[in-house]
Amino acid sequence: MAFLRKEKQKSGTYLSIAENIRNDSGKVKQIILYKLGKVEDYTPESLQRIAKRLYLLGGGNPEDLFKLGTREIARYNYGFPMIIRKLLKLYSIDIILERIKKKHRLSFNILDVLTIMICDRLNDPISKLATYNFQEEYFCFSQSDGSPQAIELQHIYRTLDKLSDYDEYLQKHIYEKNKTLFNYEIDLVFYDVTTLYFDSQKETEGALRQKGFSKDGKIGQTQVLFCLMIDRNKNPMGYRIYSGDKYEGHTFEESIKKLKEEYQIKQIVVVADRGMMNTDNIKLFKPEEGSLAHYSYIIGERLKNLNKEAQNYLINLNNYKDGLWKDEDGQEIHLKYCLYEYKGKTLIGSYSEQRAKKDKYDRENLLKKSLKLLKNPSEIEKKASRYFLKKQGQSSQYKLDEEKIKSAERYDGFLAIATNNKELPAEEALSKYKDLYRIEQSFRTFKSYLEIRPMFHWTDKRIKGHLSMCYISFCLLNYLQQKLKSKAIPSSENNIRRMFSKMQLSLLEQNGIKYYLRSAVDENTVNMLESLKLPLINDITPEKSIDKYFH
Repeated sequence: MAFLRKEKQKSGTYLSIAENIRNDSGKVKQIILYKLGKVEDYTPESLQRIAKRLYLLGGGNPEDLFKLGTREIARYNYGFPMIIRKLLKLYSIDIILERIKKKHRLSFNILDVLTIMICDRLNDPISKLATYNFQEEYFCFSQSDGSPQAIELQHIYRTLDKLSDYDEYLQKHIYEKNKTLFNYEIDLVFYDVTTLYFDSQKETEGALRQKGFSKDGKIGQTQVLFCLMIDRNKNPMGYRIYSGDKYEGHTFEESIKKLKEEYQIKQIVVVADRGMMNTDNIKLFKPEEGSLAHYSYIIGERLKNLNKEAQNYLINLNNYKDGLWKDEDGQEIHLKYCLYEYKGKTLIGSYSEQRAKKDKYDRENLLKKSLKLLKNPSEIEKKASRYFLKKQGQSSQYKLDEEKIKSAERYDGFLAIATNNKELPAEEALSKYKDLYRIEQSFRTFKSYLEIRPMFHWTDKRIKGHLSMCYISFCLLNYLQQKLKSKAIPSSENNIRRMFSKMQLSLLEQNGIKYYLRSAVDENTVNMLESLKLPLINDITPEKSIDKYFH
């Protein structure tokens, strides 16, 4: 009768199908019917498939294969905690948190708490209470029997408090770490401000939560100002928080001074939107008298605010010449531009046919809205912006502002920027200003993907802690996106969310033995783990062996 033979040799363990036969003298001799090769060449799954196939070929009952008493005890996501913990270690934030824990004699693992908050921020942003209630969804915060790990709600709030206390230190640490990880010198900073609203209308004197001009259109709700600085690669360089009633232009000096004084950046080009650079801020860059005299700026300039002579020059295509540069993907960009000296700075006008089409489309849309409002006069007064409408004399009647429409048409396709750097080529200045969209993308990530608002914290300390946690989440996400992009792995925020969400572990029990069954992984997931130098969990892992993948 044939049987499976296992033979150990120096080069490995070999499998074969053998049979015992008797020779003429009556002695039993073993002969090899078929050599299967080395055991090491087979995966556990392939051996199981062979065994099942042989069992069925031998006339075994298929139903017996399902009478092994297998049951699922629990199911966890391991993707988010595994990658987030790896990135926190990459940025050495785990070391900082361990020092904080020892210094303040915290009884809980602050690294675990921050990890689970970031897990939810990247996975499905929820409240801190919900994070506490659903912590068992992630593997590294669960016991092997499926019960939740001891992360208490108070630990989550105390972690926010500590993030608030060490906010400045963490920002600077991340900035220095990015310089090392990406191996480059900072020469360009994008600066902008947005508002983050609360689900509240109650103001407290002296607190951060105040009513002010909302960029989210949340009239009547309290808010804070969130000022962000990033480099050309969207790597965050720092942020500032101000009360919601502060004018955004008054945040600029303090934020940029931080780069000069605390980060010791000697020369840099600051790129900001046109609404940021008022007269006082421009003075900061003036030689010998300004506190930012060694810095250069590139800012948007409102054509309509310039004097008539400058306007007429910048919207006359006869003054323009052709320009060409390449974007980050190597694509050629054609643009017409001209130069004009204006009040101690260089204005660079640019014209694009594509932009002209967009401006025309936007203007015609506004005209349609204006005509629609004229048909519903009662709605006009409710609108903060009345588009192309104007009042008729002292009456309450409105009509189309034909002069405004005609004036707007003159500027189709034109854009102006200003710089104090006389040595900066016009093409380069235009290219740098074009990259200002990166900070707008960053704000979208904060608001839409990380859902940083509305906020439900009421004290300044908790507000700062919440923003610090979201900032760290943004930093890790940005690093991951750049890493994946360099490996040609889909790196959009939604792709990352989907990929991590599919990384599941099922805790199974069979005949009293517990083991983990990993969900199937695609090629992108395997490549992502390799790029981060993380192990791929075996398809089936004994319960006692799973910890090696998370330490």
